[in-house]
Amino acid sequence: MDLISSAFDKLGIPIPDTKTLSLLGTLICIVLTAPLAVMFHFSARPRIQGIKIYEERVLILGASNERGVGEALALQYARRGCRDLILVGRNLEGLEAVRKRCIAQAAEGEEYDMSDEAPGDEAKLKHESRIHCIAADCSKAEDVDKLRKQVSAKFKGLDTLHICFGVSALLPLLGVAGVDPIRPTEKQDLTKVFPDASGLLAVQQAVTSASNVNVAGTAICLAAFLPMLQTTSPFPAAVLMSSAAALFATPTRSVYAATKSAQLSLFRSVAIEAQAHADKSAKKDSGSGKRRNKVRFLSICPGTIATSFRHSAVDLDSSKAAMPQDLAWVKGEKMLTSADVAEKTIFAVDRYTEGTITLPPFYAFATWLDKIFPSFIAKQARKKYAY
Repeated sequence: MDLISSAFDKLGIPIPDTKTLSLLGTLICIVLTAPLAVMFHFSARPRIQGIKIYEERVLILGASNERGVGEALALQYARRGCRDLILVGRNLEGLEAVRKRCIAQAAEGEEYDMSDEAPGDEAKLKHESRIHCIAADCSKAEDVDKLRKQVSAKFKGLDTLHICFGVSALLPLLGVAGVDPIRPTEKQDLTKVFPDASGLLAVQQAVTSASNVNVAGTAICLAAFLPMLQTTSPFPAAVLMSSAAALFATPTRSVYAATKSAQLSLFRSVAIEAQAHADKSAKKDSGSGKRRNKVRFLSICPGTIATSFRHSAVDLDSSKAAMPQDLAWVKGEKMLTSADVAEKTIFAVDRYTEGTITLPPFYAFATWLDKIFPSFIAKQARKKYAY
């Protein structure tokens, strides 16, 4: 109060009564502390209070691609020191390479080492025992079944599931059929207008291949690991690395966009089903057996990321055909990095975030704009993909 009174005195302003001064002092305190409170709220990570960093069991499906988002997630989890980090992919050699980099990151980590409750120095040195590689094709039911049994037997459950695997498709629909008038393939007969049987078969194979991985594979993995998440973790999380192509009509990526849209719809629908499981389990007279906890479902929809993911295209031979143009690559525009996407993903999981996050954030506005001015978004999409 004396400080406020002296300030009024120096400014030559009549000093108000004590009640007014008290109210003014309270308002000043609120104004000064409000920004700090807001900053704390948006930087807090409440999940790590429920699941300590060094107790978290993390499964990353699709971690073998160098410089991919799966690898970036693995490196960041290793650095902060989760209890068990399980890396899964079809390429065991690639997984082992990622594991070596994870071990190096774990040795440099600070959060794990600084924790008073974390295991002792001897355990901290054994980073190799906390990072595991399992070769599996997530689009094959038998592989996923074996994987589930391994995770259950060895790690006794799971806290966080990341679905990062997938394949791309880079040709327009008529390009797959061999009759595209704008971007003809090398072998295309430019006089042809209608696709023949082989062209239609190519379309069928491309759609089937992409769907088997992006849609069926995701469904298989969710069916396998959702019950484990629900019954073995107090605060389970399932994360889908989706794509902005799941949210927008995407020229030259029609097959890919269709499968990613279906994948995202599947993921969101399963999230509602899982909520129903948790609600029923919470009732005392549910008779549903083992308790099923609420699983927080989060989908990340990034734009173009600077990775080699485009080379996984199911509709062309990347060793023989030139990669279709994407102006983000051609013009050297600033793109998202795997590390940045991984960092934002882990932060969102730590904050119990649910729903869909778009990267860059302005894509969220673009989804609304697409409903109002679809022709504008369509024009921008054609420009982006040079079609």
